[in-house]
Amino acid sequence: MRRDVTLYWWGQTTSAFGSVFTAIAVPVVAVVSLRASAGQVGLVSAAAALPMLVCGFPAGALADRIARPRRTLIALDGISALTVALVAWGLASGVADIGWLVVLGMVLGAVGTLDSAVYFVHLRQLVGADGVGPARARLQAGQYGAALIGRILAGPAIVVLGGAAALAMDAASYLLSALALLSMRSPDLVPREAGSSVADALRGAAAGLRFLGRDPFLRILLVFITVPAAVMAGMGALTGPFLLRDIHLPTGAYGLVFALSGLTGLLGSLVAGRVLGPRRDPRLVVITTFAAALLCGLLLPLSAGPLPLAATCAALGIGLPIFFGAIANVALSAVFAACVPEDTLGRAMAALQVLAAAAGLLGALGGGALGDGIGVHRALWALGALALGALAPSLWPAVRAARRRAPADGATPGPSPAPAHTAR
Repeated sequence: MRRDVTLYWWGQTTSAFGSVFTAIAVPVVAVVSLRASAGQVGLVSAAAALPMLVCGFPAGALADRIARPRRTLIALDGISALTVALVAWGLASGVADIGWLVVLGMVLGAVGTLDSAVYFVHLRQLVGADGVGPARARLQAGQYGAALIGRILAGPAIVVLGGAAALAMDAASYLLSALALLSMRSPDLVPREAGSSVADALRGAAAGLRFLGRDPFLRILLVFITVPAAVMAGMGALTGPFLLRDIHLPTGAYGLVFALSGLTGLLGSLVAGRVLGPRRDPRLVVITTFAAALLCGLLLPLSAGPLPLAATCAALGIGLPIFFGAIANVALSAVFAACVPEDTLGRAMAALQVLAAAAGLLGALGGGALGDGIGVHRALWALGALALGALAPSLWPAVRAARRRAPADGATPGPSPAPAHTAR
């Protein structure tokens, strides 16, 4: 068991390292090589969220029916490797355009939709419900650590080798992740009830959404998840054009601005274990950390002045939300594993991710449209103002609702807080 968890850590960490190269390369290629507008960059960002919106509920239902989650994860890694490798070939041969990047986002988004739903099923199979929180924190810390190194190396690698080479490295990392999964020895079998078909499970896909909506706290919590998802997606779509065109950041230094987010994500994952002590209610932790992440995001549009100062402010505006988001993610994972019954796990998680994806899709498209309409810098400020206006009235009701509930202890499968998982 311990050996398999270590293998899983290595596979996820390697994949996270490779994925950073694609994450950095795509906006650079779009803005610098393909001369994409803010709206087109927003379309590329929105493409990754669309599959979750369309397929999230069915994916959650299927995850609750999959008896061998590890085999599914291996297949998904293979599909991702092939897709990224094909786009890398297209960039290297000069035939790729913005449409290729949109398709890449859609395929990886579709794979990630099922991957996210199966992730917790597989993790709970490895470590049990009580071990999900610590295991998730360890996995997340490894992923952020790998992302930190990847972000430092990605910019220079893209300048020297090109965007195609960066994507090729990501394709190789997916294959290494699949190899780690193949090397595990523990049984890959989750007991499932006989008698119900996949079609029955699909018809019950909305059960996860009903599960989230029965509790007053959860209804308020959804605001703290969907609003940041929309705003961060909009800001994420505008970050590339803002850094490369507005503050004139050199391409080779582009990844360095994001390097701080790898460090802050790692620190947040490490701090999460202490923050989520036995006497701390993870519900309150989730609320405060989501709010803090959104406030820190306002540092991005504040970036101005000499390039070193502007780049530092931008790095803080990108990195500090990751710090608080990492804590929130671990807290949500612990609550989710403890409170959601086994046969509803995939659907409940998928429901939350569908809502977040819908918010992200609207945010990316809206952010790109705002950038084209009023300018990238003004659009960043508009998104920040929208977030504050939406969250401020909900903060105190959310705290009161959390305090009326006992801390999560995994007691019963009734209405209780549920979470999100950030895959890779």
